Amino acid sequence: MASLPTIKPTMTRLKDQIRLAKKAIKEAKKDPNLYTEEELQYMTMQLIRAKIGLKLKQQRRKQEKGFSNELSETINSNSRRREDDGVRGEGEQPEQPGEP
Repeated sequence: MASLPTIKPTMTRLKDQIRLAKKAIKEAKKDPNLYTEEELQYMTMQLIRAKIGLKLKQQRRKQEKGFSNELSETINSNSRRREDDGVRGEGEQPEQPGEP
């Protein structure tokens, strides 16, 4: 039994998509007969989607690496979580400084 060849989907990086779309749109401005109006609209939409996707990816990475207080778990946490369990004694403080 012969197996059919599997075709891997080709995924290009977002930066490459942006670069290629910009280049194609620029060439279309030089030669208007190169692409149809529908193709130009599709390329501009893909350019916008790739730019938005790149921004989202950069924001996600920035938040994952840290230095971003938006999703920090320690913002709302209480640093004094321990209840008064009687282990710590209450020291007597003098009324006036310097008194023993």
